[in-house]
Amino acid sequence: MIGEDVFELDMDMNVVKPPVTPNLRLSACTPIWYSVYRFRPRAKCVIHTHSMNAQMATLLDPTERSTCLRMTHLEMLKGVGGHAYDSVLDIPIIDNRPSEDMLVDQVEKALVKYPKCNAILVRRHGVFVWGDSWEQAKTQCESFDYLFETAIKMKSMGIDPAAVPKEGTYRVDDEGGEEKKEDSSRPVKRMRTEKKDSADATDGFNAEADLNNAADLEKDT
Repeated sequence: MIGEDVFELDMDMNVVKPPVTPNLRLSACTPIWYSVYRFRPRAKCVIHTHSMNAQMATLLDPTERSTCLRMTHLEMLKGVGGHAYDSVLDIPIIDNRPSEDMLVDQVEKALVKYPKCNAILVRRHGVFVWGDSWEQAKTQCESFDYLFETAIKMKSMGIDPAAVPKEGTYRVDDEGGEEKKEDSSRPVKRMRTEKKDSADATDGFNAEADLNNAADLEKDT
């Protein structure tokens, strides 16, 4: 495929500039692109893949009736837009059809029901991901794929990716309202105590003295 073989369309789905190669047809996904652009006006790029991880993630529910894949407390949630480590990410799952253009109604319902998510999974098929630019769409597509693989592996280990971990993560104690204390046995970064304008002040990492940082870089014996 070459650049000159890309269809150029207006927002009414009219072909403005056809490809140079004859007899090419518009993608069956074209109506879906327009649904995303209408419901997500900031979106400038939509990517569709048949990722194995995406396909398998739709099968984590053996009944195949689930309408979303839920995940929480994972660092890569930051890569999909609008979510933090401890956010709850709900990725809608819609049923597959013989042709992508038949998915439009389901896609639009998912866009309305899940306004915070930038992706839609298609059961036994793949995923649609979008972003405010092609670069953002590509980055989010990679992040979603990482999360799909994580969910699959967590399930294989008997861990529910939707469950808030009971231990192993920083939290506020619900009863006492006090933060969980850091392990005092962990090494602490040495900090410079004298003021910056002292005669022997020198810059180092994080504007600390070379002497202090040299100690930080020493290997354990």
